[in-house]
Amino acid sequence: MIYFYLIMAVGVLMYTYILYPMSLRKKAYGKTLPYKVYDTTDELPEVMVVIPACNEEKVIAEKLNSILNSNYPADKISIYIGLDHCTDATKSVIESDFDFTNIHITEFSERQGKPNVLNHIINQVIPDRESILVLTDANVIFKEDTLFELVKYFSDEQIGLVDSNIQPKKVFNKQEEDYWEYETDIKRNESLVYGIIPGPSGGCYAIRRKLYTTVPLSFLVDDFFIGFSIVTADFKAILNMDAICHEDVVTSWKQEFFRKIRIASGNFQNLWRFKKYVFQPFHPAGFVFLSHKVIRWKTPFLLLIVYYMLLLEFTLFILIVTLFLPIIDALLFTFGVEFKPLRRFHYFIVMNIAVMIGFIKFCKGVKTNVWQPTTRN
Repeated sequence: MIYFYLIMAVGVLMYTYILYPMSLRKKAYGKTLPYKVYDTTDELPEVMVVIPACNEEKVIAEKLNSILNSNYPADKISIYIGLDHCTDATKSVIESDFDFTNIHITEFSERQGKPNVLNHIINQVIPDRESILVLTDANVIFKEDTLFELVKYFSDEQIGLVDSNIQPKKVFNKQEEDYWEYETDIKRNESLVYGIIPGPSGGCYAIRRKLYTTVPLSFLVDDFFIGFSIVTADFKAILNMDAICHEDVVTSWKQEFFRKIRIASGNFQNLWRFKKYVFQPFHPAGFVFLSHKVIRWKTPFLLLIVYYMLLLEFTLFILIVTLFLPIIDALLFTFGVEFKPLRRFHYFIVMNIAVMIGFIKFCKGVKTNVWQPTTRN
């Protein structure tokens, strides 16, 4: 019986991390996105760029310039900035450096959190008319053609969401970069095979204005909620690899660890909200949700099962490994020795510790979706 549970737990982990991505890659081979697109000579839709910002004086000028220097028709672009109780010079930078013809500022005297800023601006400030919303963070910098690449697939009425291909400006951690590339490859193949990604990159994605769903109070991961709501409304959600933008990434392990805890808590909120799709594995949305996200979110529990079963059968060996692996890892790190398998294992374990802490916080109840903004480089 011990071996049965051990094999089941390991099998489920192998499926979500190895077999599912491999199957997707095989199915996606040779395929292209089969949707109608706008040409640059077509009458393009109006674009509303929404930027929640809290103390972004270091990046806001570069962000706005990257939008305004776009090859997308300037008269079709409006920018809506939500200043979430900024205590730095973010507003002054905008007012002194930019023409306000198409830039609209909404100020909040108390911290709201990104989801509440989005809800307010989209529901109460932006005109309620047919348009494309581009929801983006202040530290995500566009290329000249990013807006057009985000918008072009909305020529097809099936398309409800288009995700961007965010590339880090500077990598502080190779394991994080490897994981990001791994995730991007999965989403690219899901787009090709199913026309469904279970959640966009929160830093930059585009949706139809009419498909925006108000994010519930205290929800932490707004991008997944908004994106999966569109998928469950039977619209396509895809990643366009050509919609490239660059992000100023997190600069320390500590910040990244606490970011993952917050995201994990928000993921469990979304799991509870969309739980019925866990039991619909033959529905495309349910299958992708279960295979790509749900099992990942349950990985800490599966790892505990594996560890417990191995401990019962190989007590001394497992205890020795448990004791010495972190020591060896720390020594290698101290002396600058890069042993990729061990570093990736360390990253995998730390990431799932964050998920477990996030689950505990979710169980205690999330009271607010306001958090400390990430320090910019």
